[in-house]
Amino acid sequence: VNFLVERLHKAEETRRILIGNLVHELGRPLGGLSAAIQVLLQGAKDDPKVLDELLTGMNGEMGRLQRLLNDLAQVNDRLTGTFELHREEIALSPWLHEVCFTWREAAQEKGIHWKANFSESLPVIQVDPLRLSQALGNLLSNAIKFTPSGGSVTIDGGESGDKIWIQVCDTGPGIPIEDQEKIFTPFYRSKRTRDSAAGMGLGLSIVRELVTAHGGTIELHSQVDAGSQFTIWLPRQVQDMPPQK
Repeated sequence: VNFLVERLHKAEETRRILIGNLVHELGRPLGGLSAAIQVLLQGAKDDPKVLDELLTGMNGEMGRLQRLLNDLAQVNDRLTGTFELHREEIALSPWLHEVCFTWREAAQEKGIHWKANFSESLPVIQVDPLRLSQALGNLLSNAIKFTPSGGSVTIDGGESGDKIWIQVCDTGPGIPIEDQEKIFTPFYRSKRTRDSAAGMGLGLSIVRELVTAHGGTIELHSQVDAGSQFTIWLPRQVQDMPPQK
């Protein structure tokens, strides 16, 4: 009975956090879109410069809504048991160039120094490119979000024995040691991010789930005021693992 009561309490707490986060996360982009539409209706569309600025901002808000939808779809797949990988062979070096292009532009637009140091001769591996790009995109998005203008974001990649590694480093505020394991827990947001555009606290839990599903692991090294370093380790050979729950 005590066990069931505890499970019910946890389920209710999770539901409360999910609804609260959803209200917060949906409110920001929808508010921005609504404000932009009102300005357009009031005649701003007749000024090409203002119209361009508003459309750019609206496109950014739509991107935030799409990322939220992707995260929620990932959670739904896990809860309903429909999560699965669709592997295909990819040449890792050109694939990394393709995935990183959009994030490089976002970093440079914010005034962040972008560095890509991965080898051009990385091997061909079997992965789900959509799922893996989602995991890497979450890491790059966080790195850009929390790194101030003038800082740097670096992506590396290489080989070590029978494993492939992909690493994302930033010069952001870093993560306190007491938060470094908790941030991989769904809905957890550390004190350093709680008052900023931290999202729903799903991104890193999804990253670990997707990497684990590929038979890999993710490591974090971080120090307050000295940035963070996330490393994805993937096996060379196909090694499916069930997603974490």
